Amino acid sequence: MMRIAIALAATMLAVTGPVPALAQDSTQPAAVSQASLDLAQEILATAYPQEVREPMFLAVADQMEQQVMTSVMQQLGDIPTGARKVINDWQTSVSGEQRDILRRHIPALMEAWAVSYASVFSEAELRDILAFVQTDTGSTFMLKSNDIISDPAFASANQAYLDETMALMQTRMPDLIAALVEVAEDQ
Repeated sequence: MMRIAIALAATMLAVTGPVPALAQDSTQPAAVSQASLDLAQEILATAYPQEVREPMFLAVADQMEQQVMTSVMQQLGDIPTGARKVINDWQTSVSGEQRDILRRHIPALMEAWAVSYASVFSEAELRDILAFVQTDTGSTFMLKSNDIISDPAFASANQAYLDETMALMQTRMPDLIAALVEVAEDQ
């Protein structure tokens, strides 16, 4: 049972752990010019029309979840079938709620994406990117870029990474639990 708890705790850290690292500094973004922001918004509107945004975000979330759950089940090893069913049923119920949360955040994610583009790229680069996404090749490139994570070659390489990371977390989880217990006992 402890192995199940450790694997699930490792899963939670694996799924939530990178988020703060990616955010790094969640304070206000650097000031961007309105012209750059307008260009960035036009790039995103051209590359990802409103009707493709939700399916795109959900497909990425589904692929990531599938890979993480494959790794979790591998790390759990030989556990009772009933335990596997409980974990799968729990994940299925949580997934629906996570999708609802994601749907509500898509507008903010798209706006933040535009601000990020405007922060990272110069106005001249944004004009070049817009010109590219307005071509058939550019449009296809942008729409298919997110499909890469579910391509078998990338998915296989990413699955190997996740499996190794989950194994490390499962191995190291007792250290974390012991340290947390020690802190709790000292208080």
